[in-house]
Amino acid sequence: MAFLLTWMKSKPVPPERVATDTVFPLHTLDDTNIARSVTLHLSLRYDDVLDVDKLGGALQRLLEKPGWRKLGARLRRGEGGKLEYHMPAKYTKERPAIDLSHVSHDMPMAEHAQGCKLPRSSGSIQMSKNASLYRTLLVSDDSPTQLDDWLYSDRPQLHLHVVSFTDATLVTVTWLHVLFDIMGAGILLSAWTAMLEGREDDVPEFHGFDSDPLATLGAPIDETQLGDASQVEEYVYENRVVSGWKMLRWVLGFMWELLVYRQEETRCVVLPAALFKKLKSEALEELSSIDPMAMVTDKSNRPFLSDGDVLCAFLTRLIVSSQPWLPSARPTKTIQVMNIFGMRPLLTETSPKLLPKGVAYVANCSTSISSFFPLHEFLSLPLGHVAARIRSDLVVQSTRPQIDANMRLSRATMAKTGGHPPLYGDADMLLASFTNWTKSKLFETDFKGAVIVTSGKAEGGHVVGKPTAIFGDATTKGFSVRNSGNCVGRDQDGNWWLGACLRAETWRNLERALDGIR
Repeated sequence: MAFLLTWMKSKPVPPERVATDTVFPLHTLDDTNIARSVTLHLSLRYDDVLDVDKLGGALQRLLEKPGWRKLGARLRRGEGGKLEYHMPAKYTKERPAIDLSHVSHDMPMAEHAQGCKLPRSSGSIQMSKNASLYRTLLVSDDSPTQLDDWLYSDRPQLHLHVVSFTDATLVTVTWLHVLFDIMGAGILLSAWTAMLEGREDDVPEFHGFDSDPLATLGAPIDETQLGDASQVEEYVYENRVVSGWKMLRWVLGFMWELLVYRQEETRCVVLPAALFKKLKSEALEELSSIDPMAMVTDKSNRPFLSDGDVLCAFLTRLIVSSQPWLPSARPTKTIQVMNIFGMRPLLTETSPKLLPKGVAYVANCSTSISSFFPLHEFLSLPLGHVAARIRSDLVVQSTRPQIDANMRLSRATMAKTGGHPPLYGDADMLLASFTNWTKSKLFETDFKGAVIVTSGKAEGGHVVGKPTAIFGDATTKGFSVRNSGNCVGRDQDGNWWLGACLRAETWRNLERALDGIR
């Protein structure tokens, strides 16, 4: 009985409801099992000393603007377990719009025990150390890391942590994935810089404050305005949904991997501009040996590959080729490359138009594009051929009818499974996801309005007020991002910053592979 009473007393209790708070539900694409399980930490390194009060003040003023106030709301669990926002009628010192913490070190960053471990571009390909070696430098001890940290406190959605050195500043923004995706983060950073520079008129209207603009996306056909239902497309991979015992086998296989090989690491890879230029040039040349019908061409009818196509092919192939189990794998084992696709432009430009032009949609607005390869083909094809397949799949699956079909199937599956999205492919496949953050323009986040002292460095890509390095990190609960990779973007020198979460042994193999590329 004493134990039971102790357990009951220790059970967290959510804060009492504040009668003056405005309450509204989360959007459909925000309140998902995956988004609930992932806390994101976006860290920007500036080789300048920044004024913390100016940085925090500009962000707080942004969140006082109409619509933008939503980003300071408190997260609560409502009826049926659904999440909802409770927005204070007024932000005060006791209930601020943001959490702000600041640590100052009276030394250059290079002399700090963890600061010296932070990766930076050097002109050659390199791989960073495990992010755990410097994670406590980038985030505060009080930084939230899971859903419960918000539910059982009265903390706002955004946590801003600033670390100052005598020659540099680290700025980290932490949020639960239900708030917005990485493109939403880019929109927030752009509006933040406008406030910092006194350009309030440049802050776009906040769209989707208390209603869901994407509520009809993926709705059953009879609830949409798509016209003749016979003209509605089926999703191209609808017949490859993994279900039943196949789903059970895939889940057990992935769980076994996580239980037996528990240690996983998040690291970044810096790809020099010259090396990437060579990789892309060779990839385009390799298209001369591919079936013209399998290629995507530009307006001049020339073979086309985007930078993202090449980077996706390059990184995912590195991840797959470095897997410790590779020597014993079946040559026909399925490899799925899951390319995350931002939907904002498509939903702005195609009918029915769900997002107006020129507004800020700071929420989750992405889906996935799938490419399938047999293992032997994925590793043996020229890089350009793999990139061309990824580009072709993106073109086919990113049409409005296909996005509608994909989202319709996703919504129906989540309704049946309690929030789990559909999985496509085979029971024993490797799923390697890739997210390209380049269009969020993170490296253009200009904080020169807060610069106190510049390092005076004229080389190494240093532009006063712009980041010289960006680190993406995540903490998860009940979910793993293992075998996922991302492209953070391109710095001022043209170097590409890539990242991934892999098991430790995979990273050791990948490092050897990078040594062969150098």
